[in-house]
Amino acid sequence: MIPVLIALCVGLFAYIAFFIENRRFVCTESVFEHEKVKTAFRIVQVSDLHDGSFGRENTALLDAIAKMQPDLILITGDLFNRRNARAYRNAMLFCKQAVRIAPTYFAEGNHECSLKDTGERFLAEIERIGVHVLQNAYCDLPACRLIGLKQYASPQELCAMLEPNCLNIALAHRPELFPIYAGTGVDLVLSGHAHGGQIRLFHQPLYAPGQGFFPRYTSGFYQIGRSTLFVSRGLGNTIPFPRVFDTPELCMIEIRPKQKGENRYVCKRN
Repeated sequence: MIPVLIALCVGLFAYIAFFIENRRFVCTESVFEHEKVKTAFRIVQVSDLHDGSFGRENTALLDAIAKMQPDLILITGDLFNRRNARAYRNAMLFCKQAVRIAPTYFAEGNHECSLKDTGERFLAEIERIGVHVLQNAYCDLPACRLIGLKQYASPQELCAMLEPNCLNIALAHRPELFPIYAGTGVDLVLSGHAHGGQIRLFHQPLYAPGQGFFPRYTSGFYQIGRSTLFVSRGLGNTIPFPRVFDTPELCMIEIRPKQKGENRYVCKRN
C-alpha cells in the first residue's frame, strides 16, 4: 500500500509541476538568410494560442512581443479553441493589442475550420479589429510576399500565388504538408499544429497530430530542396494532459540577406 501511495504522490507532483510549466513560455530567436532578401526585417510567429492567456489579458505575452520589436506579427492558426466555442475572449484581447505593436496577419488552423460558422464569425471579428486574415490569399509587402493558406490548400493553389522575384513566405498551419508545398519552390513556410510533439524525451518528440508517433516536423527548421520550413512549438494546449519537457514558445525570426558562404538559417536559441 505504501509504495502505491508513494507512486501516486510522485505522479501527482509531476503532473502539477508540468501543469505549472505549461503556464509559462520561452522566447526563441532564429535567423533565416535568403538571397532574395534585400533588407533585414523581423517577424514574431504566434501559433496555437487556443484562447490561452499568459498574464492577465495576455499582458506577459504582449509585453514579450513588444520587446522583440517585430516588423510583422504572423499568427499561424489555432488562435481559438474548437473544444469550447465560447472561449474566445483571450484571443480577441490579444489581437486587439497585437495590431498596435505591428501589422498582424493570420492564416487559419484546424480549430478555426472545425468551428465552422462560429469560426467565420471569429475571423470577421479579428478582421474588424485590424488583423489581416489570409485564406488562400496573398499580400505584397515591401520585403516579401506573404501568403496565407487554408488548412488543406493544394500545391497548385500555392504555386499560383508565388512571386519568383521576391521572398515568398507561406503561413501553413500543418507542417506535415511541407513535403508537398516544397515542390512548389516556396522559400519559407511557417507552421505550428504539432505542439512540439507534446512530450519530448531527450529532445525527441513523441506524438503530433497529423504525424502520429515519433513525428518528423515539430520544432525549428527543416529543409527540402530550396524550401525551408519553420515549426513553432506553439503556446497553448487543448488536452488535459500537459506538455512534458516541451515548454510553450514565442518565436522571433530575423530575416536577413544571405551572406556568401553562410548557412541559410541559424538554429534557434532559447
